[in-house]
Amino acid sequence: MRRIIIFILLFQSLCLCTQAQTDLTRLKITIKETNVPVEKILSEITRQSGLEFSYRPIVLNKEERISFSIKKASLEKTLDKFSEQLDIVYSIIENQIVLNLPMISKEESEEYFTLSGFVNDEASGESLIGAAISISGTSRGVFTNAFGFYSLQIKKGTTQVTYSYVGYEAKKVDLQLEDDQRQNMSMAPGSVDLPDVIVEQQSKNILDKKQLGEMELSPDKLNNMPEFGGESGLVKGLQSLPGIKMHSDGSAFYYTRGGERDQNLLIIDDAPIYNPSHLFGFYSIVVPSFTKSIKVYKSDIPTNLGDRLSSIVSIRTKDGNLNKFEFNGAVNPLVYRFSIETPTVKKKGSIFASIRRSNFEWLYKKRSSESEIFFSDFNFKWNHKISDKDRVYFTTIFSADNFTNRPGNNGSGVRWINFAATLRWNHLFGPKLFSNTTIYTGNYAYRLLFAPNYWQSGLGTLSFKTDFTHYVSPVFKAKFGLEFNTYFINPGSLSIDTTIAVFPTIASNNAKKTVLYYQGEYDLSEKIKIKGGLRFLSWRNFGSTTYYNFDDQYEVEDTVNVKGGVYNRYVNLDPRISAQYELDRTSQVKLSYGIYHQYLQLISNSESPFTSLEVWLPASPNIKPQAAHQVAFNYLKYFEKPKLEFSTAVYYKKFNRQIDYVNHAVTLLNPLVEGELRFGKMQSYGIEFLLKKDLGRLNGWIGYTYSRTMRRTEGINNGEAYPAFQDRPHDFSALLNYRISRRVFCSGYYTAYTGSSFSAPTGFYTFNDQTVPLYDKKNNARLPAYRRFDLAFKFILNKKETNRYQHSLTFSIYNFFAHKNVIAVNFNKIPVAGSRPVVKANLLSEDALVASQLDLIRFFPSLTYKFKL
Repeated sequence: MRRIIIFILLFQSLCLCTQAQTDLTRLKITIKETNVPVEKILSEITRQSGLEFSYRPIVLNKEERISFSIKKASLEKTLDKFSEQLDIVYSIIENQIVLNLPMISKEESEEYFTLSGFVNDEASGESLIGAAISISGTSRGVFTNAFGFYSLQIKKGTTQVTYSYVGYEAKKVDLQLEDDQRQNMSMAPGSVDLPDVIVEQQSKNILDKKQLGEMELSPDKLNNMPEFGGESGLVKGLQSLPGIKMHSDGSAFYYTRGGERDQNLLIIDDAPIYNPSHLFGFYSIVVPSFTKSIKVYKSDIPTNLGDRLSSIVSIRTKDGNLNKFEFNGAVNPLVYRFSIETPTVKKKGSIFASIRRSNFEWLYKKRSSESEIFFSDFNFKWNHKISDKDRVYFTTIFSADNFTNRPGNNGSGVRWINFAATLRWNHLFGPKLFSNTTIYTGNYAYRLLFAPNYWQSGLGTLSFKTDFTHYVSPVFKAKFGLEFNTYFINPGSLSIDTTIAVFPTIASNNAKKTVLYYQGEYDLSEKIKIKGGLRFLSWRNFGSTTYYNFDDQYEVEDTVNVKGGVYNRYVNLDPRISAQYELDRTSQVKLSYGIYHQYLQLISNSESPFTSLEVWLPASPNIKPQAAHQVAFNYLKYFEKPKLEFSTAVYYKKFNRQIDYVNHAVTLLNPLVEGELRFGKMQSYGIEFLLKKDLGRLNGWIGYTYSRTMRRTEGINNGEAYPAFQDRPHDFSALLNYRISRRVFCSGYYTAYTGSSFSAPTGFYTFNDQTVPLYDKKNNARLPAYRRFDLAFKFILNKKETNRYQHSLTFSIYNFFAHKNVIAVNFNKIPVAGSRPVVKANLLSEDALVASQLDLIRFFPSLTYKFKL
């Protein structure tokens, strides 16, 4: 019986297939179209035959315009004519028409050649990052990399190529390709200071350029933000983006998607910056005029970057004008900066140098003439084109902060410096293979002075990195490379007169890191792009040192003295994968997943917004590398007529081995500091929205984030989950720029977010005549909600844009409505309840306790003059 049923089913299927084939042979197709996209011909054949088409983008360009005419022809004859006209082959498989390139001989395969070169600014010679190079009349194209290089494969023959870049005049070039060809392109910039007079890109090009999960923050956008004391600053710009939360007023700390502040890495030309703040966070050490591009990675971080759990901020600096001398600057009552750009060899080499210094002396000198309060910056870059295939760069950054009550080493106060330098070599091995080799170093040093003694800590690195970009085919690009890092860490040492007191010696920590990485990007079809990669890392602690083993009660059970060599090792493999799908020509989605590890951590049990006595510790026998898993879903929609871009992202992150602290942990001058640490888990999730408008008289963006971040650590808060300091469910920001007239601009920035969580006492008791707070749950209270509105007006003083001397005046007000934004809550005594102002909290008394709040900036105006010659 079973055999009979199987036979009947097979016979029925055969009959249906035969009937389908018979129906296809009876089809009569009629099409008459002139100068229409290929996609329309495909749709018409599908409508009349019922068969769908399947093909790769390299096989067929659906936007190519053709004329096609046929009358009452069979499907076979229609497809024969269609495939012959477009030089393709077809086959019918399972009711699908599959299109492919014809089998070609070796001689015929050489008809595809590679067009490559560099794109730069015509006026300054500055390389343009992200310029679009496309085959005219098609959707095929590429974008320049971080050094302005591109590589595009084109079929032999006459071709028209279009070069375009936002803010520049597009250029079209007719080429006759008979071999691989180099084509460098210089592009003329558009009108200066007119945000609505720029080249408009079509939505297809915009979508191609977008890497969902990656955000760009241009220096021009930073300069459009209302200033604080004469500078807009990088960190303030970052804090305006969805998913990135500021710490508070007066802080350069920021948090990304629930991660801790040390889980963000800021690199300038690949060199790390460990403390990006001046004046305890009111200013950033990154000067916008020195930067060329700023990219922020919050998810799907490329495998050539790391190692942090939350974000990477990659900054590329300006090369300097290759064609002429430029001098520009800005002057403000609190800070001034000047920079020069000049060619060393015209069109081949140039230098860029800038200095910036605070100007606070007039504020304090009358009351404290011996005090030294200032910050300063020095930035320098040199580049030179050795040949058409080789170019070298050298970048150095030095910043210093000094807050002491006496000059030299005779006073008390704090000082810190940041230093970074890179030496880079770009080389073209061929039109498809580009390499970038870099030697870089970075150093952060902090010193607390109490004359004649001092406490200091530091973190330095010396590294070598070489990476390659291989443009394998029009649909596949590979990036791979290796990196070697050596870290030198001083977790805190004390220089003091030993006849007065003896303090413990803290052993230094040294470590080495070796990284191998590979990443491939493949266009699976015209709508689907796949990216995947692996980051292999080996971490080794080495050198002479002393470390301690702890038991389950965190008591020392063994002391280990290491005389040299490698004494600890960690090996991890971080996979990262993403898939991007184009829903239509104006929208796309992306799903990504990645595993990340972190080997350096900031040790501090303080939530102060100011730079505090913090130390860096590496992964070691007692501190295993932190880890995070993140999955993110992104959606992007571009509205062509209003030129609006809407994007949203949903993410979930799970953190392991997160550092927490026992109550009253001692983190300074403590050789047993690792025994003060506890390790737990953290999870964060959220949804982000961004509405953005880059073009027009009114431009800017509006962002909103809903997110939660919860921690759980055994032995902390009774092992129960509690909100992290950066857990702020609601975060809203808006930046709008409006051109009132050709020479007058207005910009406004508004931000509001839920107050930070903190631990508030639930009661008090008296012990030995002192009032002692009683705590219940950790982070059981929140600060008041934060709100701030900044306003700025910019006046262009030169009447003509073509004037060589260009200057402007910017008037800004920080916290225009003088809202009180609380950064801390204290509980203080009052001698007579309600009758006198609050006095210091250490007053011994049984009088009532009251809560007092601390805020920093209510209303802060500034006036800045900027010029360029």
